Amino acid sequence: MLKLDAPGRSFQSVISNHDYPDAEAEWNGTGPGWSWMWVPYPFNSQHVQGQFSRQVFKRNQTSRGDLRAFVGENLAENDRRWSKAAAATLRDVTAQEFVLVCSNVWAFALFEVNSSSTANSGTAFYNRWVGAVNADPQAPYMLMAAEKPTVMAMG
Repeated sequence: MLKLDAPGRSFQSVISNHDYPDAEAEWNGTGPGWSWMWVPYPFNSQHVQGQFSRQVFKRNQTSRGDLRAFVGENLAENDRRWSKAAAATLRDVTAQEFVLVCSNVWAFALFEVNSSSTANSGTAFYNRWVGAVNADPQAPYMLMAAEKPTVMAMG
């Protein structure tokens, strides 16, 4: 499993179709706040590409709702079973920062954005998760073999 490189050409901004009042989200904003990202094929040994929301939300719950909407709106056409299961799992997550892994297909991260940082600060958060997973040689295989989305709380 590869760590993400510093933001550059392999990173893209993604956005859900949800509209939030200006009081909730800052477009291309900076922290403090909350944001999310997703990584297609996180266990790929050749190339890992992070895709970040370009929104920084003032509230964790709003960021979580935006991620859930993104999963439902944009990923369902690729794999309806995992998309529905991921959206349902996101409703029950209580951790403030976490990574949601859907087999070898997707990994989603919800993370805190510190003052003066942007949503791309998710790179360091994601790389901490990669380090934690790689510390246990069996963890990547267990996550890929899971029959349902798995939440890993980070903190």
